[in-house]
Amino acid sequence: MRGAWAVVADRRVPGLERFTEPVRVGDLFVYHRGGTSLPSTAPFEIDVRTLAATVPDGELPAEPVQRTVIRVAEGEVLASTSVFNEEAIYAAEGPSGGFAYFTDLLLAALVLPALELGVRTSTAPVGVDPEATLVVGVRRLRHSTRERRTLADRHRATEQLDDLLERFREPHRDDPLTAGKAQLSELDGVIGAIAADRPGAGYATLLSGGIDSGTVTYLAAARGLDVVPYSVGTPWGDEFADARELSDAAGLRMREVRLDEDAIVRAIPAAVRWLGTAAAEVVEVALTATAVYQAGVLEPGRVLLTGYGSDLINAGLFTPFERPEELIEQGLESIRRTRVSGELSNRMPLAHGVEAFHPFWTLPVMRVALETTPACKVREGREKFHLRSAMAEHVAPGIAWRRKIAVHHGGGLQDGIRRRVAADLGESDPERVYRACFAELLSLAGRGRLDDWDAQEVYTAAVAASR
Repeated sequence: MRGAWAVVADRRVPGLERFTEPVRVGDLFVYHRGGTSLPSTAPFEIDVRTLAATVPDGELPAEPVQRTVIRVAEGEVLASTSVFNEEAIYAAEGPSGGFAYFTDLLLAALVLPALELGVRTSTAPVGVDPEATLVVGVRRLRHSTRERRTLADRHRATEQLDDLLERFREPHRDDPLTAGKAQLSELDGVIGAIAADRPGAGYATLLSGGIDSGTVTYLAAARGLDVVPYSVGTPWGDEFADARELSDAAGLRMREVRLDEDAIVRAIPAAVRWLGTAAAEVVEVALTATAVYQAGVLEPGRVLLTGYGSDLINAGLFTPFERPEELIEQGLESIRRTRVSGELSNRMPLAHGVEAFHPFWTLPVMRVALETTPACKVREGREKFHLRSAMAEHVAPGIAWRRKIAVHHGGGLQDGIRRRVAADLGESDPERVYRACFAELLSLAGRGRLDDWDAQEVYTAAVAASR
């Protein structure tokens, strides 16, 4: 595991120079570890999803959609976040006016001292303030933000652009089958665009027994893509039979992945590190994919397609409601939380040499979902009624209408890992252990060990510190 990252600061960061030499752009210092080299001259921009650096192609669009970038010019930095804010840009300011933007929260251990700031973990509640992070003095830029720094007058101008998704408060698609077909069409288009940019690539999916990953897998196979579905089991359960039924319907051969308990425990530090959060539910949702990456299960070079995000936009996790407006607000609130959770970030797959995409978490697909009325999404007590109705024309009813099980529940992972953490800790408080994992990783990063650490040792130290 070798993380890719970027830092743009108005002063040298000596702690980073053991990893890479800075590129000077006037009085700016740019540290970059990614798949491409920085252009020899400015201006240039760093795509925060891929950490690739390119020469800008004109001005940024008036409305941010799905690109988060840091643009660097002589005497100026522009940080711009997407409407979904999957990829984090962190910012810190020192008492004498120094500043830095960076893409990996652990880098705070090296960046803050250069800004004359101490390094301390936060004790604030997780998820209350959308700009708060696990490190005191570091904020995360909000979605749809453009923040410009000019060195000449040390000025920071922050522009909060309109939230595109708040426009979808009056859904009009009121026929479940038609709405479901429209969403399948947009999903197919997104998958097709990914494939068109990667001719001849192989693909992988993490296939549960549910409709979301099943839909993505089915559509990719229907396009004739070379798709390998992986289904993951834990010591506490699996969904192999359900996943195999979908694989057979798509004409694919499924591969079973069995994770032991210790492999899942060893995934905790990496999940916390790449998410940048210690919120228990978020960490536990990420553990399956994290353990799969760490185990090296995915064939090198395959592009990963997931069903993540569908639950949030298609009322997959709705709570009982009396008025349609309540379900609309539930969906928008789920999107807001995900904008600060890091769970759809590309940081972790990138560190393992995997390119990952979440087709449901794209504007064309989300637009259709948010234009679909609550009565289409939830009917007769069933969630995702519209999507299931459309998929029922392609797969057997038992597949399309299978009861929903969350990704971290399907293999019994959440209950199992919480029992394990409680047994190790002596009480049930997983978030305390997850926070301690981050604190241990931050301490190691301050000593230059960004990637050079043992997951079991970090977890053991975190449990000891939490007692």
